[in-house]
Amino acid sequence: MTDKAQIEWVARHILPHEADLRIWLKRFSGIEVDDIVQESYMRLLERDISTVRQPRAYFFTIARNIVLEHYRRARIVPIDSLADFADSTIIDDGPATDDVIDARQELRRLDTMVQRLPTRCRHVFILRKIEGLSRRQVSDRLGLTENVVEKQLARALVLLGRTFIMKEQDQHDIPSRESHKPKKHSRFGRN
Repeated sequence: MTDKAQIEWVARHILPHEADLRIWLKRFSGIEVDDIVQESYMRLLERDISTVRQPRAYFFTIARNIVLEHYRRARIVPIDSLADFADSTIIDDGPATDDVIDARQELRRLDTMVQRLPTRCRHVFILRKIEGLSRRQVSDRLGLTENVVEKQLARALVLLGRTFIMKEQDQHDIPSRESHKPKKHSRFGRN
C-alpha cells in the first residue's frame, strides 16, 4: 500500500473513531490522552494495514497496548487505573461470536443440502445462484437450453425449500401438516 493510500485509509477508517478513543482513554489515570493517541497513529502508520478487517477495534487495541506499556514503565501505578483497565473492553464492530458460529453452521447446512441435489440441478443452481452466471452463460457452459436451465433452477429451489422446511421442523419440533390431520376411526371406535 502506498503512503498516500495508507493515509487515505487512516483518514477514512480510523479518524472517525478518534473522539471515541479519546473518551475511552480518559477513564485511565496517569496517562496523557494526546500522547497515547499520537503514538497510536504513529504505530498504525508503521504497520501493514492491508489485512485489517475491523479498523476501530485495531485502533483501540493499539492504544490499549500503549497504555499497558506506559503502566509497565511507570514506577508507581495508581491501583484505580489498573482496575479501570481490567474493567475496560475494546469495542468490536464485528458481529458477535454467536452470530458468526450460527452463520457458519447455516452455510454448512446449505452446502450439505446443495450437495444432495440431483447433479444437473446442483450444477445449474451453483452456476446461477453462487457464481452469478446468466441463464445464457449457464446454458452455454452446460450445453442445455435456457428453458431447461430455468426449470432445473426452479426444481433446485423447490427441493432446497422443502429440505430447509423439513430441517427447521425437525430442529424446532414443529409438527408437520400430517400430524394435524384428523385420525380416521372405524365404525367401532378403533383405528
